[in-house]
Amino acid sequence: MTKQLHAFHCDFVPNWEHAETQYLSPCRWSPNPPPHVSVQSLWRDDALIFRLCSDTPPSRAVNTAQDSSVWEDSCLECFLSADGQHYLNLEGNANGAMLAAFGPDRHSRQRLKDMGIPRPRLQAASRGTGWEAVYTVPAETLEVLFDARPAPGLTLYANFYVCGDKTPLPCYGAWSEVQTETPDFHRPEFFGRLILI
Repeated sequence: MTKQLHAFHCDFVPNWEHAETQYLSPCRWSPNPPPHVSVQSLWRDDALIFRLCSDTPPSRAVNTAQDSSVWEDSCLECFLSADGQHYLNLEGNANGAMLAAFGPDRHSRQRLKDMGIPRPRLQAASRGTGWEAVYTVPAETLEVLFDARPAPGLTLYANFYVCGDKTPLPCYGAWSEVQTETPDFHRPEFFGRLILI
């Protein structure tokens, strides 16, 4: 059964109490249990907004430059697609460093900074005993990449991940199960559905 996450319309300031909450699960190839991570989504006329919350603090936060190797740190990620083939990947760490790229697979992507389109924004912050990553994807970015703007009924493909390749206890978790034998988040055929209502 395909996973589905509903994104509700919100005012300018997101109220996460009104958002649907779902959780990531360990990937079959995770060498260690990942943190407990929730995912939520809301939308405005001018943006899609995602919040991923980890219940534990980051165990590694080394990268500080944008488009650096953030997946080596404690990392929360958001991948989006309109056609189930080309996708936007947003990967961020607790320092607020974010990798943002678009393409059909892990080897053929372009960095958004090189494409001349509005770059999504990442806000990372401590939250309770853990931390959160809030991604805001401008409507203009969605329009350029996916020929779509946030509106009721819009359906996209998505997946959300937690990882940390060089953390003390490397781990992998996903919202929609990735059915591969080795670690690979760059597989849009396993994305679930994001439905704007």
